[in-house]
Amino acid sequence: MSQDSPNPGPPDVPDGWDRLERPIDPPAAPRRPRSPEAEPHEGVAVIPAIAGSWGDLAVILGLTAASLVALKLAGHGAPFAAAPWAVAVAVLWWLVAAAVLLTVRRGTPGMMAAGVSFAGTVAPARLPVVLLAALLLALTLGLPSAVGPPGWALRIAAGTPLTTSGHDLP
Repeated sequence: MSQDSPNPGPPDVPDGWDRLERPIDPPAAPRRPRSPEAEPHEGVAVIPAIAGSWGDLAVILGLTAASLVALKLAGHGAPFAAAPWAVAVAVLWWLVAAAVLLTVRRGTPGMMAAGVSFAGTVAPARLPVVLLAALLLALTLGLPSAVGPPGWALRIAAGTPLTTSGHDLP
């Protein structure tokens, strides 16, 4: 190291060097809560409502396939003979996962994948009815959601409106 440096002391640091003069992003305006009277369908489009049902069906079919593959890998000779058992196990697992997600995240696995959730919490007494409605919608490919206001069956079952996030689909 050379002792020939022009400033032998510490560099001069101005006061307030670590503070911004203004915020980087202006503060966002507070969100107004939606009123059910403002929008006839509570902001849920047809495609996400149907996609949520398809997502739930895909989860059930995936769990069924995983059960059948597990039986085959375990050495059982005819895993397709156990297909009804695999479907029942898949529906049971879906019911458990959906109940947990409804409680924690306010939606079923398919609803979460489609970006659909309930605006408010689902009352514990309504969980069985919501799970039954979601299961029936999955088995009918979500087509009842296309008749009438989108998501009407889940909205009635849960007693709270549906909301979507992240897309502007019709």
